[in-house]
Amino acid sequence: MQLPTSTRRQLASLALAFAILLTSLAVLRAQQAPSDERTTAISLLEKGDTVAAAKLLKSATKKDKYDILAWYWLGRALEQQGKVGDARKSYEKAAKLGDAFLTKQLETVEFRNWASAINGLKPQLEIAVTSAEAFRKLSPKLSRAKAEEWNERVDWLRDFRYFSDGATVNLSIFRSSEVTTRARVLSKPEPLYTEAAREHKINGTVVLRAIFAEDGRVRAIFPIRRLPEGLTGAAIRAARQIRFAPAMKDGKPVSMWMQLEYNFNIY
Repeated sequence: MQLPTSTRRQLASLALAFAILLTSLAVLRAQQAPSDERTTAISLLEKGDTVAAAKLLKSATKKDKYDILAWYWLGRALEQQGKVGDARKSYEKAAKLGDAFLTKQLETVEFRNWASAINGLKPQLEIAVTSAEAFRKLSPKLSRAKAEEWNERVDWLRDFRYFSDGATVNLSIFRSSEVTTRARVLSKPEPLYTEAAREHKINGTVVLRAIFAEDGRVRAIFPIRRLPEGLTGAAIRAARQIRFAPAMKDGKPVSMWMQLEYNFNIY
């Protein structure tokens, strides 16, 4: 028997609320536990005892593999010991955890609650950005594809960190139907088709959600439909180069959401 439409909507809302709750709990756990070991380890690290600090931090990450702070400080301890390879792995883990938390939050949060949700992730974003930059610094021999992937990750995390500071937590970001004049695109460069995608004959469409900000920059680009072999990254890089006149509301420039589509076809 098919459920009434109102019941289905209620169940969908409950499912969304539950998903947001689970994400929030995971973020909170990653930020707080196990604080005693981590706090002691950081204190030891500041005193120069990198060996004891690393031992405690390894224990912390085993107890909670989602502890972004522990992974980051473990990277610091290992780097100071000269264990560059192990430090890279710890930084990589911290950066990818931050990336995953951010992505999960963006997939579940309502438009209206977006700024508050991002602000709640500020500690993780700070650590994720620092970890991604540290990984990139310690990885001078990455392949071109991997280097592009990490450059994109750093840009992505930095962009959302910008929106997580106190000055922008109450920023109003409007839908197109809510503004007086919509953002007007002045130039939209086409993305480059990657050699790997051409080799694998990848066709399709990348769909991005982004903020056309009142400062004239395309910010917070989030892929909602991806393509493999570097095409999603190519679309994001092209989106960052868009030039536009900001939307207007009540005679003032404002930020608004936009959806962008990039088609990739081999002829």
